[in-house]
Amino acid sequence: MEKLFKLQENGTTVKTELLAGLTTFMTMAYIIALNPNLLTNFAVGTPLWNGVFLATCIASAIGTICMAFMANKPFAMAPGMGLNSFFAVVAANIAVINNCEYESAFQAGLVIILVEGIVFLVLTLLKVREKIVEAIPLGVRYGIAPAIGLMLMNIGLGSNVGIYAEGNGFTSPFYIMRDFFGALTPSIIKGSMGDIGYHTMVLTAITAFLGVFVMVVLAKKGIKAAVLLGMLFSSVLYWIGSFAFLGVNP
Repeated sequence: MEKLFKLQENGTTVKTELLAGLTTFMTMAYIIALNPNLLTNFAVGTPLWNGVFLATCIASAIGTICMAFMANKPFAMAPGMGLNSFFAVVAANIAVINNCEYESAFQAGLVIILVEGIVFLVLTLLKVREKIVEAIPLGVRYGIAPAIGLMLMNIGLGSNVGIYAEGNGFTSPFYIMRDFFGALTPSIIKGSMGDIGYHTMVLTAITAFLGVFVMVVLAKKGIKAAVLLGMLFSSVLYWIGSFAFLGVNP
């Protein structure tokens, strides 16, 4: 292992890499379900959904293995959560414009991606891509990573801590991130969502914030597995809360 990955030269150990790998997997595992949901418009169980699900797992595994053995970089690869949303919008527009089924538009979108990949490969071989990256301001490059983190936080809080607007018969969804200081009162929210939906929202919110709090405390104490332990704490707390207060068997 040391000879293959030069662990000592890179200032790491097998234990550190295993812990970091497990934490990274737990952090990115949501992509396995979210990617096919976005690309197939939540058509769970259909052949298209199953195909995208399998392709997501295989592509992520191949990309990560290549980064490990060819570049010796501790980078986990997976479909981008911004690009897949863009692809879904493009595929939907193709279906509407051409009055065809979504599956046909999906295949057309894959052809577009293939052509785009070939173009990027040519730009990389000609070293044009490096010049484009170097032309991006340093501040923007440094800001990309935290911006993605904020976007993921927005997705997590927005899709899992959902409340419903008063208009349109309480059926128009909006998210707590987008109306955190809105005029809706708890009684209106509870009335529009029902007891189970409201209690699920409250339990999810409490679990999320307590999980983040545990991560921060453990990280402050210098515990390397702070993120992983915080995720495990949140999961167990939500399972217990779901069973105790909602009657749901996790």
